[in-house]
Amino acid sequence: MHFLYPTFLWSLSALAIPVIIHLFSFRRYKKVYFTNVQFLQEVELQQSGRRNLRERLILISRLLMICFLVLAFAQPYIPGKDAPTAGKQQVISIFVDNSYSMQTINKEGTLLGQAKE
Repeated sequence: MHFLYPTFLWSLSALAIPVIIHLFSFRRYKKVYFTNVQFLQEVELQQSGRRNLRERLILISRLLMICFLVLAFAQPYIPGKDAPTAGKQQVISIFVDNSYSMQTINKEGTLLGQAKE
């Protein structure tokens, strides 16, 4: 597999950003005084496993999203055996303005019709 723009692969270093945010999790907790602390500790123990799994799945999905985005910009391709210039195709684009001003009519018809010809 080859890439049309391999310099975009340097952007994979951006994968470190969500990991750093996840590890340091910059959340600030607000202290709330509660009378029955034992009840809260039991609830926290029950939900800590689910919360841990959920946070890890979110982290993995964010990492995959960044990875796939970088790979999309790098444009991977598999070169053909009989095409030595595969991946170096020339693309020509023609843009036609279809705004209200192109509806102006002159002797030959509308400006949009002339542009299409």
